[in-house]
Amino acid sequence: MRQQQGFSLPETLVALALFASSLVAMMHYQTALAKGFQLQAEQKEAWRYAWQRFEGYQPPRWQSSLTQQPASSGCQLLTSSVVSPLGREAKLTLLRCPEAGK
Repeated sequence: MRQQQGFSLPETLVALALFASSLVAMMHYQTALAKGFQLQAEQKEAWRYAWQRFEGYQPPRWQSSLTQQPASSGCQLLTSSVVSPLGREAKLTLLRCPEAGK
């Protein structure tokens, strides 16, 4: 009887199943990674809009608020809050004092 060369059908099927499951796992990983980057980018945008809110900028389609409270020595405590359309939040607080030379 001659020796056969190559792979048998069961070996090929097992290899195909392992390849398919690895491919599916990599696709799920890529999707989760992309979602994480998207959330990170949106959070970064929220921090930027919160800071720009101190300058008077009102981001479109975002909920935002700016509150002022008096503090000591004529300073004001400003609090900026923004919420993205998808629910990402950022809140910053700034102590703004008059300049000493004025």
